[in-house]
Amino acid sequence: MQVALEFPFSIVSVTWPEIWDAATRGFGVTKVVDKKATIRDVARVSGVSVGTVSRSLNVPETVKPETLSKVRAAIRSLDFQPDVRAQNMRRRSTMTVGFVIDDIANPWHASCFKAIDAELRQKGYSLYLMSTHGQASEEAAALDMLQHGRADGMIMTINNEQDARTIKRLKELRIPAVLLDRDIPLEIDAVLTEHAPGLRQATNYLIELGHRRIAIITAGSDIRPGRERVRGFVEAFERAGLPVPRDLIRSQSLSADYGFREATTLLQMPERPTAIIAAGNRILAGVLRAMQQQGVSVPQDISLIACDRSDIAMLYPGPITLIDRPVEEIGRTAAQLLLERLDGSNARPAQRISFPTHLIMGGSCLPVRR
Repeated sequence: MQVALEFPFSIVSVTWPEIWDAATRGFGVTKVVDKKATIRDVARVSGVSVGTVSRSLNVPETVKPETLSKVRAAIRSLDFQPDVRAQNMRRRSTMTVGFVIDDIANPWHASCFKAIDAELRQKGYSLYLMSTHGQASEEAAALDMLQHGRADGMIMTINNEQDARTIKRLKELRIPAVLLDRDIPLEIDAVLTEHAPGLRQATNYLIELGHRRIAIITAGSDIRPGRERVRGFVEAFERAGLPVPRDLIRSQSLSADYGFREATTLLQMPERPTAIIAAGNRILAGVLRAMQQQGVSVPQDISLIACDRSDIAMLYPGPITLIDRPVEEIGRTAAQLLLERLDGSNARPAQRISFPTHLIMGGSCLPVRR
């Protein structure tokens, strides 16, 4: 860096080392040191002890309001920047939360991440996203890494609720965790969706329109959404006194490829379905691709219901009738449950909070053709 010094005889351009040399030779130039404010400076300006400043930074609720105001005013005037890393080391905290999901391409996860992140940021936490791509080995690695000093807590979906190794890892967790739409018989907080009533309502709607050959494509029984959606689907037929079309139940995966394969098979059946419930954002993408390839139009040739809001569902000409759930509220609640644990509320029993779904009518369903 260079600065300009004005002397009686000229303007001289010199470097900082040259300024120092000039000062030592009696030119009257003083070296300027940009000294960073310390906690002692804050204590001196605010007229309190260093310990009081420390408590104001770390446990402000223990400091009198008028004293806290003085300390904060001094911090602002001095532009004091606490060493956050050192504070976290003393607290044994990283101020980081892990968000472990099985599919980073799922729009529902993106919306949930946004809501969780907004809630955590208000308390100074950063959210760290980890996608396991549906692989048990990557899920195990993520859990191990997060609980060994990389995060203070985690919010997660898991690939298989019935996997003994996963249950063992969750049982041995040393950091607080919240399960997102997963149901495991452990003392872990969980935020759930009432999928069965939602599928029952959607299936009833199609039955009222005269449909009997209704197909459902959803996740497998190894995770709660798959089990509950199939249960609601079956219950709708049973309560209506109708035979359940079990040959049209496809429950194995939430992937777009699975949705495409199963929809293609269903559409090529001699007696194909008159309606399909695509129970998943990624499944919906695969189903629409299969319909396009088969030359099948919605709703003229087939009725369609989706699950969860997405750009595809909302922008599709119609738009698509869907089973919706309050993703922002679900995300906020998951974050709040975790923050309670991080704040020391570990003594309370695990909570299970469920959110209902509701059917949003679009233009993708018509009465069945006779």
